[in-house]
Amino acid sequence: MKRPWQGQVEPSLLKTVPRHDPHNPLCPGATRANGEVNPHYDGTFLFDNDFPALQPDAPNPDLEPRPGLSTGVAPCPQHSQALYLCHPSLPPSPPSKVMCFHPWSDVTLPLMSVPEIRAVVDAWASVIEELGAQYPWVQIFENKGAMMGCSNPHPHCQVWASSFLPDVAQREERSQQAYQSQHGEPLLMEYGRQELLRKERLVLTSEHWLVLVPFWAVWPFQTLLLPRRHVRRLPELTSAERDDLASIMKKLLTKYDNLFETSFPYSMGWHGAPTGSEAGANWDHWQLHAHYYPPLLRSATVRKFMVGYEMLAQAQRDLTPEQMSSSYSGLSRVLVAVATALVSASSPCPQAWGPPGVQYGQPGRSMTLCCPGVTAGAPVSWFRDGETRLLQGPGSGLGHELVLARADSADEGTYICQTLDGALGGMVTLQLGYPPARPVVSCRAADYENFSCTWSPSQVSGLPTRYLTSYRKKTVPGADGQRMSPSTGPWPCPQDPPGAARCVVHGAEFWSQYRINVTEVNPLGASTRLLDVSLQNILRPDPPQGLRVESVPGYPRRLHASWTYPASWPRQPHFLLKFRLQYRPAQHPAWSTVEPAGLEEVITDAVAGLPHAVRVSARDFLDAGTWSAWSPEAWGTPSTGPLPKEMPAGSQPHTQPEEQPQVASPAPPRPSLLPDPRPLDHRDPLEQMAVLASLGIFSFLGLAAGALALGLWETAAFLCPRLRLRPGGKDGPQKPGFLAPMIPVDKLPGAPNL
Repeated sequence: MKRPWQGQVEPSLLKTVPRHDPHNPLCPGATRANGEVNPHYDGTFLFDNDFPALQPDAPNPDLEPRPGLSTGVAPCPQHSQALYLCHPSLPPSPPSKVMCFHPWSDVTLPLMSVPEIRAVVDAWASVIEELGAQYPWVQIFENKGAMMGCSNPHPHCQVWASSFLPDVAQREERSQQAYQSQHGEPLLMEYGRQELLRKERLVLTSEHWLVLVPFWAVWPFQTLLLPRRHVRRLPELTSAERDDLASIMKKLLTKYDNLFETSFPYSMGWHGAPTGSEAGANWDHWQLHAHYYPPLLRSATVRKFMVGYEMLAQAQRDLTPEQMSSSYSGLSRVLVAVATALVSASSPCPQAWGPPGVQYGQPGRSMTLCCPGVTAGAPVSWFRDGETRLLQGPGSGLGHELVLARADSADEGTYICQTLDGALGGMVTLQLGYPPARPVVSCRAADYENFSCTWSPSQVSGLPTRYLTSYRKKTVPGADGQRMSPSTGPWPCPQDPPGAARCVVHGAEFWSQYRINVTEVNPLGASTRLLDVSLQNILRPDPPQGLRVESVPGYPRRLHASWTYPASWPRQPHFLLKFRLQYRPAQHPAWSTVEPAGLEEVITDAVAGLPHAVRVSARDFLDAGTWSAWSPEAWGTPSTGPLPKEMPAGSQPHTQPEEQPQVASPAPPRPSLLPDPRPLDHRDPLEQMAVLASLGIFSFLGLAAGALALGLWETAAFLCPRLRLRPGGKDGPQKPGFLAPMIPVDKLPGAPNL
C-alpha cells in the first residue's frame, strides 16, 4: 500500500452522462440491436437480453459423456444432492434478462430515492418468483462501472437462470448444510450474531439488516449484506424489510461513493436458497445474502488486481477487514456523495438534493424546470401556483421542460405542470442561491493521539449545504525534507456527531503531518479547502478542571488554589502538562501570574478581606503547541480569623485539602514566587519551629567542633608530655594547661627566663 504506484491508472469515473440518449439501447423509447423499441417506462423495465451468455442449446453440466470416459454420470438420485448435477426434466432454454432500474441514464442506485430503490427490490423479488418456478438457480447481479466490464452507464442489472447450481452456489450449499447438521441453526444467522457482538467489522446496522466486512473478504472494500431475520429468498421479505433494504442499500452505496469521491464501481449479486422443482425441499440451512465486490484499492484511479499470487496461490488483503470497516476507512459514517452534487450540477434538471420536488438555480443564470412524473419529451403546460396564466404550452416544442431565462428572486416559488389531458403532472419549487465557496477550516489537538477540525462557510449560499471531509497522512521522502508526498489515504474524517461542523481523526501520530480536505457541497457544485497540519503545532490541551480556591486559616493574605488535569489528557507519566495561574482581587483590572510546579499553589500576597478571582491554564511541558484556554474562574477570600493558639501534639500547623493523586504531576505544592512586602510574622508556629530547629543545629555543630579540638589536644599531650607549660617554674610540679602552647617559650632561642 505504501510503495509508489507506477502501474495502470484508470480514467476518471465522474463523467457527464446525458440523461436521455436516443441511441442508448437501455433508454426509454430507444431501439435495441434486435430492432425492438423500448417502451417509455418511468420505473423499472425488464426485457430479454439481446446477447445472452447462456445459450439455449448448451448441454447441462455432466449430462454428456466426458472425453476418455466410457459412460456418462449415473442417473439423477432422488434427493436434493441431484441439484448439483442434473435436471433433465427442465426446459433446455435458460433465460437471460436485463433489468433497468430507472429511466434516467445519469443516476445510479445511491442517487435514486428510497422509494425508487424499493421498486427495484420488488422487481427483483418478482423475477425470482417468475423464473424460480422452473429453474433451480436464478442469479441477480449488477456490474457497475466500466472498470467492472459494464459498457453501458445506464443503471441496470442482469438476471441469469440455470438448470444447475453454479460452483459458488454449490460451495455455499455444502457449507451451510454441514453447519446446520452439526449445530442445528443456519450458519450465516450465527455469523451475523457473532459480528454484532464483536462490533469489529460492522459497517451499517438497521432494524432489519446489517452490512459487515466478512472476515474471509479478499477485495479491499468487500461487504456482505444480511437480513437479521431468517429469510431464505428475496420474495419472502416483508414490506417493512423491503423498505429497510432500500434504505440501507442507499446508505451503503453512498458510503462507497464517498470513499474515494467517485461513482464507486463494484460487482454485486444475491444468493438465496435454490428454487425450481426442489423449492419445496428443506432449505432452512440457507440464509439470504448479497455480496459486494468493489475493485478500487487506493483511489478512484488505482484498482486492486487479482493476479499473480492471488490467482496462483492465495488472495492477499491490502487492508484488513477491521481496517476497512473502521471509522478510518470512511465506511462508518454516511456522508454526502460528491457525485450527487456533480451529477446535479451538470444535469439540466437537478433532483438529487433537498426534499422531493425542489430544484435549485443561481440568480442571473438560465434555469430549466422538469415536470416530475411525466415521461421525458412529453408535452405539458406550465403555470405558477395560484395563477391561471399559461407560462408555456405544448406548442412551444420544449417537451416537459420549462426554461426561465436569467432567473431572479421573483422567479422563486412553486410551478405546476399538466399533461395534455389536464391531469396534474407534478409540482416543482424553485430555490435560488450561489455555488459554495472555500470554507474556513481550523484544526486543534487536545492530546497526543487525536485531533479535530472545525469549519464554517466563507459566504452564505442560501442553499442546502453539506460537507465532505477527508485526510491523508504525509511523509517527507529523502534527506532534504523539502518535498512532501502522500503516503496513505485519503481517508474520510468522520463527522462527530454526524452533520456537525467538526470531524475527528483518531490514532494520529504526533510527529507526522496531515493534509485535511474539507469540501463544501451544495446543489450547484463543490469547493475544497486543503489544510496541512502537524500535531506538535496544533496541540492545545483542554483547560484544567476542578479549580478550587480556599483560605488559609490565620493568614489574611494567603489563598490555596488546587486543580486537576483535564479529563481528555492522557494520564501516562510521560505526557506531562505545565500550568500557569492568574489571580486578582475583586474590581482590580490587572492579573498577577505565576507558574506553579504541580497541581496547587499558595498565593502569599492576596489583599486581606477582598474576594479574589483565580484561573488556570495548561500547556505541554515540552512547549509544543499553545496554552489552553483559561479555566472557569474560581473565587476565594482570605481568612479573617485569628491563628489557632494551641496545637495538639503530633498535629500539623496547616492541613492541606485532600487531593486525588495525579500520576502526571507528582511535584509537591510550593508558595508563590512573588515577594511578600509584609514583615515575617514570628508568631507563626511554622516559623517558630524553624527557628528552634536552626538553633539546635548550630549548637550541635559548635559542640562537635569543641569536642574535636579537645580530642586533638589530648592526643598531642599524650605523645609529647614535655611540651606542656609548667606554671610553677622549671622544676615545679607539672600541671596540664588547658590551651598550653605546643613549644614552651623558654626553649626559644634568645628568650628571657620568665
